[in-house]
Amino acid sequence: MEELNIMEQQPKRPNFLTVLCVLSLLSMSVTFLGSINQLMSGAQTEEQLLNQKVELTKTATQLDQMGSSYFADSVRKMIVMTESLNDSFIMLNIVTLVSLVFGFFGVFKMFKGFKIGFHFYIVYSLISIGMVYLFVEATYVPNMVLFWNLFISGLFVLLYSRNLSWMK
Repeated sequence: MEELNIMEQQPKRPNFLTVLCVLSLLSMSVTFLGSINQLMSGAQTEEQLLNQKVELTKTATQLDQMGSSYFADSVRKMIVMTESLNDSFIMLNIVTLVSLVFGFFGVFKMFKGFKIGFHFYIVYSLISIGMVYLFVEATYVPNMVLFWNLFISGLFVLLYSRNLSWMK
């Protein structure tokens, strides 16, 4: 009953918040479906890993020849990262699914107008950023992976924070 009274007194939800929630839910849904698909398919076989390693090594060699040693080094790190993540396949997907619970709950609560959702979304973002470090040594995580995750998560947290004045 208390929730109904809060919703009656609250002004209309900002359109920008609705757009952010829809974008977040789409992204999380794709991640959820991908994780479920991976769990159903199973971890990569040694043959698949070897094929992927060969292709990535070719790419790294080409980048070296082009004088792009930074990107070549990143590709080599991706090889090690892929192998490490494959070794922790089940735990990686479990952590992904748990983080998605925080994300879905956070977005749902923000959509309904509750600030607690913002806090849950921050937890989801932090888990998403740091999750890879649970399974891969930090030296083998390419900087661009970290920067991209920080940028996207930070951007959405910033954009959601612009709507906190509407939330109760």
